[in-house]
Amino acid sequence: MIIWLTGGQGSGKTLVMQFLKEKGFSCISADKIVHQLYRSGNDGEILITKTFGKNFLNKQGSVCRTKLKKIVLENAENVEKLNELIHPLVYKNIQMLVDVFLASGKHNIAIEAVYFDEKKFGKIVDKVIWIDRENQKKEFFIKKPSRVDLVLENNGSIADLKKSVYYLVR
Repeated sequence: MIIWLTGGQGSGKTLVMQFLKEKGFSCISADKIVHQLYRSGNDGEILITKTFGKNFLNKQGSVCRTKLKKIVLENAENVEKLNELIHPLVYKNIQMLVDVFLASGKHNIAIEAVYFDEKKFGKIVDKVIWIDRENQKKEFFIKKPSRVDLVLENNGSIADLKKSVYYLVR
């Protein structure tokens, strides 16, 4: 089973993925992929430098996410530009990792990402789970994808959330 976990910032995606890992799922984090891409000399850093300039690099030559976040929050066009640059790279890495897991016989895979691309992953993902939380951060407006197979409410305790996740994959 391949599960795509999505939801807004602070909704609990990482916690849900941790519970799935406890149940034997192989896990892919889009955020970790972005961190790799933003390291000095990697594709994401090169594209960010070409598009936004070297002033968004830290002393080590990696992308400074704090500085980048600031200009992205200031202008919706910058959000679109950043997404157009980075999403294809992230999706390519996700697909590569899915292929590696499947080739090694690991068929229970959880992918944690803010965005879900139906055209790219709709055929390989069994369930798209939107994680909803009442008091989550609202720095970025995250649109619920058109395909959502299950909404997982994260408004109770951690134990309640864990029970819900375990029930999901029983």
